Amino acid sequence: MIPPAPRAETTMNEPDLFASERAALARARRVLAKEDAAGHRDALQGLADAYERLVRDMDRLIRHADRTERELARANQQLRELTETLAFRNRHDGLTGLLNRETLIQEAEGILQERPLGLILVDLDFFKQINDRYGHPVGDRVLVDVARALERSRPEEGYCGRLGGEEFALVLGAACGRMAAQVADELAGEIRAIRRPEAPGLRVTASMGVAVAVPGVAFDRVYLCADDALYRAKYGGRDRIERVRDQIEPEGEPPPCHG
Repeated sequence: MIPPAPRAETTMNEPDLFASERAALARARRVLAKEDAAGHRDALQGLADAYERLVRDMDRLIRHADRTERELARANQQLRELTETLAFRNRHDGLTGLLNRETLIQEAEGILQERPLGLILVDLDFFKQINDRYGHPVGDRVLVDVARALERSRPEEGYCGRLGGEEFALVLGAACGRMAAQVADELAGEIRAIRRPEAPGLRVTASMGVAVAVPGVAFDRVYLCADDALYRAKYGGRDRIERVRDQIEPEGEPPPCHG
């Protein structure tokens, strides 16, 4: 006995996508139940036509689904790349690629919760004269060169950022006074070595202020002390490094912002 054709599992709101194929199959089953050779041929032809149509439609649906899946994957990849780009731009300076001021302060505050911190403030000397003499495009390239110098001088446990204009900073994790001074010396040499083929005669130097603090000190206080040292370097002749003599202790101790 030939089993009956399976019934379509559809709801009232869902059309049977295979209605014609099911009808051809049902007709073939009815003919097979009779001994009619001509009917068999007609039923077989109808079944073959329905099957061919089914294969063609399914192939089209599969190719469309594959294309849709590829398009969705491509859109998701573009969305991830856009999200990463926006996150990077939110944390970094647009010209140099260094951390921006807000992000650098956040990283420094995180270090001060657990470890000593060294802070090197960097201010390029006579930068306005570079812009005036060679033009702002050269000035921008000099800023990028300084940024690369900071990255080369940055120890593994540290961060570097652009505070704005020609001002930069290096944040050193787990730093001592000797280590911070050594990093500042190396950075000063890197900056002095900057040359630009399109700007003959260009010389770049920087003044720096260095401070070291123990955990628990507010970053604002460390910054003020390093900025005081930077002021002394600028007005002591430039192309100089001035240090806060003692490490900065938590509130209650006298602030050692003198040389």
